[in-house]
Amino acid sequence: VLTKLTGVQEMNQAERLKSYIKGVPKAELHLHIEGTLEPELAFRIGERNGVRLEGTVESHRKRRQSFKDLQDFLDLYYEACSVLQKEEDFYDLMYSYLRRAAVDNVFVAEIFFDPQTHVERGVPFDVVVNGLHRALVDGYRDFSIKGSLIMCFLRHLSEEAAIETLEQARPHLDKIVGVGLDSGELGNPPKKFERVYKMATNLGLKPVAHAGEEAGPDYIWEALDVLHVKRIDHGVQCLKDPRLVERLVSEQVPLTVCPLSNQKLQVYARYFGGRNITKELLDKGLRVTINSDDPAYFGGYITDNFLSAAAETGLTVKDVYAICRNAFSSTFLPQIEKEHYLRELEHFNVALGCAAPPRSISIFGSRSPQPGSEAYEIAREAAKLFASRGFRVVNGGYSGIMEATSQGAAEGGTSRDQTKGTSASKLGEAGFSRVVQGVLSPSVFPQERYPLGNDFLTHLMIARDIHQRTHCLARASEYFLIFGGTIGTITELMAVWFDSALRPLCGGKPHRIFLWRPYWEKPLLDFTAATRVYSEDVALLEFVDSAEEALNLIEKDLEERTKAAELSHAVH
Repeated sequence: VLTKLTGVQEMNQAERLKSYIKGVPKAELHLHIEGTLEPELAFRIGERNGVRLEGTVESHRKRRQSFKDLQDFLDLYYEACSVLQKEEDFYDLMYSYLRRAAVDNVFVAEIFFDPQTHVERGVPFDVVVNGLHRALVDGYRDFSIKGSLIMCFLRHLSEEAAIETLEQARPHLDKIVGVGLDSGELGNPPKKFERVYKMATNLGLKPVAHAGEEAGPDYIWEALDVLHVKRIDHGVQCLKDPRLVERLVSEQVPLTVCPLSNQKLQVYARYFGGRNITKELLDKGLRVTINSDDPAYFGGYITDNFLSAAAETGLTVKDVYAICRNAFSSTFLPQIEKEHYLRELEHFNVALGCAAPPRSISIFGSRSPQPGSEAYEIAREAAKLFASRGFRVVNGGYSGIMEATSQGAAEGGTSRDQTKGTSASKLGEAGFSRVVQGVLSPSVFPQERYPLGNDFLTHLMIARDIHQRTHCLARASEYFLIFGGTIGTITELMAVWFDSALRPLCGGKPHRIFLWRPYWEKPLLDFTAATRVYSEDVALLEFVDSAEEALNLIEKDLEERTKAAELSHAVH
């Protein structure tokens, strides 16, 4: 019986890890867009352009199943690229990748492209970059993937050719965030490109480079000391040099590791006795990220790479979380945007019960109540109570119940003498940003009023419309106290309620939503009965008569979920 129970437990843990990997927000930092050209798309574009590829879709797929080494792969890679000739071809290539990446919950993608591969075939630089960039714009609109381009120099060509490419890129620097170095590594050391990298960084482009994939640790040293790169692409050969490992750990230089690529190109077989070294790198304290490199050739996209590494090395939920956090932290996004995506990652962890909920509560309601009215004072005292118990109170704080909440939170989080009789609008920037994080009403708080790092400004800069700002409200806390209101409050309630109802379908825990009984109970229950809302969805709403009642229920839930998260870490 114990053996069977243990087997079931292990199966459940494995399935839980697999589910976690599939759902966790990801950033992809090492992906060659030409390496996402699937055979079906290559043949379709080739037919459109009158370019005939040898063989069939199926024969190309078979050829991609194994490679002797990097050069064997590159030969097939460049052959397939010959079909890419027009702006719409590059658009289709990028858009197809983004659509696929959305399935893997990729939130950010910093994508390599090889203009020299196309320019030497007579394709203008403008055609390449404009097609890719236009797809990134549409992909952000359609899939909410924040994409950007990193222009790679082909290292088997001369530095003069790389400088010429950089000159061609000058009119398009607004579309490119960085420069990289790829193609055949052996015999083409980083120092070969010292001048062009200096020129690129002077133009504001972020430097990265492939190093330590097939060549030894000395290539990584050169990339760091000669090219002054911000990330090392691959970098697995660092394990041969303990002093290099020590430096990479000390400086927290990101490594964009690609497990399936290293497996397919025989890197593991030739240099590491066939073993996947992803967890070994991570356990040494290196800033490891997992990526897909050329997924159309190496048998899998980013989720597949995570699953492969987990199966072969025993990655845990905690490891996967750390790797994803490394990736978002290592992007070239502005710090304020990094913080947004890191919060999304943390929110995912909390929703799945892998982390304890933050000690925060969202309180919102109508704009109508005036200072001194009964409704205003009830909301103010509720916020004050939660703030005095160490809760972060999330609110817009501009009028009515929201202003009452902001004022109460400030009073509960600072001394009474400092804030007595002071409205939230007069508390000042320091007090506001410390005790109240706003997520609503951009028309009320102008962008320049609060410093970077304030949650309100973060959400305002990331959110594209009112629906996304309301979605941000559902991300702000696990606990909600909702007073009476009109259409705005109802919209916010519906957003949080819907988000809460979806969570169990993904293995997560629903929000705790507390509604002020005198206002909500009868009309809401009448509405749900008339519209035949499922009873399990109605059960997600809890009616309370006082803030103290809600606080007691929340404190108990926090304690239980914190213990469960600790147990989850111990088991997984």
